[in-house]
Amino acid sequence: MKYLSAMYISLSESLGIYTPDQLYELFTNKQHSMPISRHRAAIMQSRIFFFCAIFAVLVPTWSLIDLLFLPSALWGELLLIRVLSAAAFTLLAWQARKEPDLQRARWLLAGMLSITPLFYLVSDHWLQAYELSGTEQVIAELYALLPFVMIAGLTLFPLTLKELLLFATPMLAVVVISSLPQVNSDIPQAVSTIWLFSLILGVAMFASLNQLRYMLSQVNRASYDVLTGLLIRRAGIEMLDLQFRLSAMSGANLSILYLDLDHFKTVNDVYGHDAGDVVLRTAAQQLNTLVRKGDSVIRWGGEEFIIILPTAESGEADDVIRRLMHAGLGLRPDGAPVTASIGVAEVQADAVNDWKALIELADHRMYTAKTQGRARSLGVNQTELLWPADFAASDSPLEKRVADVSC
Repeated sequence: MKYLSAMYISLSESLGIYTPDQLYELFTNKQHSMPISRHRAAIMQSRIFFFCAIFAVLVPTWSLIDLLFLPSALWGELLLIRVLSAAAFTLLAWQARKEPDLQRARWLLAGMLSITPLFYLVSDHWLQAYELSGTEQVIAELYALLPFVMIAGLTLFPLTLKELLLFATPMLAVVVISSLPQVNSDIPQAVSTIWLFSLILGVAMFASLNQLRYMLSQVNRASYDVLTGLLIRRAGIEMLDLQFRLSAMSGANLSILYLDLDHFKTVNDVYGHDAGDVVLRTAAQQLNTLVRKGDSVIRWGGEEFIIILPTAESGEADDVIRRLMHAGLGLRPDGAPVTASIGVAEVQADAVNDWKALIELADHRMYTAKTQGRARSLGVNQTELLWPADFAASDSPLEKRVADVSC
């Protein structure tokens, strides 16, 4: 038991795993953020393109070797599946040049990995129909290496353990089926083939998970604010651009909240920057906790935050604000509740043409809310939500219509 425990610790440390959450991130992508998924999709699609482009050229080119050493009838049969395989690789390479998307990347990888085992099964069936010897037999045996080449290729991709097993299992099944011994004398060869494939699979698994762990750490470091744990502005801009384009293509709603903490400068001036950091961190945690699953919270700069609400129309955005006001954003060092001035903008209702205009509109409404007394939100249709006057005693924010607000 001690030996197994030491082995697990050593393996975990080699993969950079120190917490259960980090282990779960390597097993499945359910907890991966949007920046991580997009970055992983971009890496996978770029490598699929390279892999498929190379194979689209090499697969038909190998027919020249078949022509030199194999019977002409067999060469013609193999040429047919080589041309079909090259066409399939070309199609996958073309699809891999599209906008990075994790679901697309998975399907492309599945397609790429399925071509070679199918090619191997068909070619092996035809090769078995001929009596080959000498150089012909050597060339024929090279076809048996194709599944090994593909499983080794998995080391190029940052895959979760779940994904890797899903991709590798069909290839393992192909190797096992093709290696089934016909007579007892074939058993050692079959065992050695399956053992070698399993060994390469283990190496590919370790390399792929190690690559994923490194990518997770780098993306998190580059995309998330150290103090608050929220997306930084640069990563937030990428998210805004993506969500705006998705909204434009589908005609779906998209709302954003632009928040600025009220009187935050006085916290730094009176109580110091350490106290200000505590206020920022607490407010960020509250924002991250109270938004919906799929929403994104960005530290836009200083004490300013932006919340992206995909598919949310203005009424749903107001519901999110009510939750924020009811739960609060923490306390200032003097015990007073932290409040914020909030501007709301929505793609469809405000008819904006790009995400920059959406930000500018929400920023303008936030500034207007601040000049009108702070501790309030100003949104679509001139709707204003007020923070509770007595925050500790109030059950819900007050709401009213503003007769004339410049938007």
